[in-house]
Amino acid sequence: MNNRFWIRMNNTNAKALNDSLKVTIVGSVINVILVILKIVLGIMGHSRALVADGIHSLTDLVTDVIVIGGLIIGSKPQDDSHHYGHGKVETLAEVGLGWILILAGLAIMFDSVKAMLSGSTGPPLPIVIPAALASIILKEYLYRITIKVAKRSNRPSLVANAWHHRSDALTSIGVLLGAGLAVVFPAMAVMDALVGLVVAVVVIKVGGGIAWKSSMRIIDTAPSDDYVTRVSDLILSVPGVRSVRNLRMRHVGSLIAVEVHLGLDPEMSVFESHDLATEVKRFVLEKDSRIFDVLVHVEPEEPRSD
Repeated sequence: MNNRFWIRMNNTNAKALNDSLKVTIVGSVINVILVILKIVLGIMGHSRALVADGIHSLTDLVTDVIVIGGLIIGSKPQDDSHHYGHGKVETLAEVGLGWILILAGLAIMFDSVKAMLSGSTGPPLPIVIPAALASIILKEYLYRITIKVAKRSNRPSLVANAWHHRSDALTSIGVLLGAGLAVVFPAMAVMDALVGLVVAVVVIKVGGGIAWKSSMRIIDTAPSDDYVTRVSDLILSVPGVRSVRNLRMRHVGSLIAVEVHLGLDPEMSVFESHDLATEVKRFVLEKDSRIFDVLVHVEPEEPRSD
């Protein structure tokens, strides 16, 4: 692992880590308030949809803790047991976050379907409406401040948490509409349970997407073809590089490790080849902040046969 990366980590990434932790802690405090507000008022107001939405916010609290742990542990540098650092801890946190959402969604779905089939639905009380409205405003606010920090710090787990906030805001909109209809028109009381079912579907979909994408990074799925091509073109733009062979990449947390074989002039000396390989590594690290290490092999470029 190159010292350049860890120097950069101690400066730019240290600030990004602090910003990420700060916005996640703010989110966890707001989530505590929303969990209490929605579950208590949901029970008092006889609204399954609001209680389900409160459970959704409760999973936010759990995922906040997972993200905070992933950020702290994942930012630790390499050691004798982890030669590529601890970045994949953050990815594991994303997998856990996704599965928590899936399980919570299934629980909400089961309760909502059970209520609709049993016919045990009654109109909620008006107190559920301000609770849903407060959730919409606060969760959308959390989405906006979290996604801003996530894009600036390039942390996928933070992006996942931001979309978790947005999904909660969207489901709260459904709760507001469903509960509002049921309050105004008591004959439509089943809408409250129906909205609970819709909330469950949204939660499962978001959780599944997060779990799938993070799992793909854990099993070393390469970045997109466009990204690989862009890095290849970047390497080829270094004077002296004749060809790029066996370009391979893998995710280590939110960053990418690169390995590449360069085709060089066979008349080059060992010193010249080494200097060019060093320049390629320096150039790629400088031009792409997502890449934290480049392992370069040099090979003689075979002369073309006409």
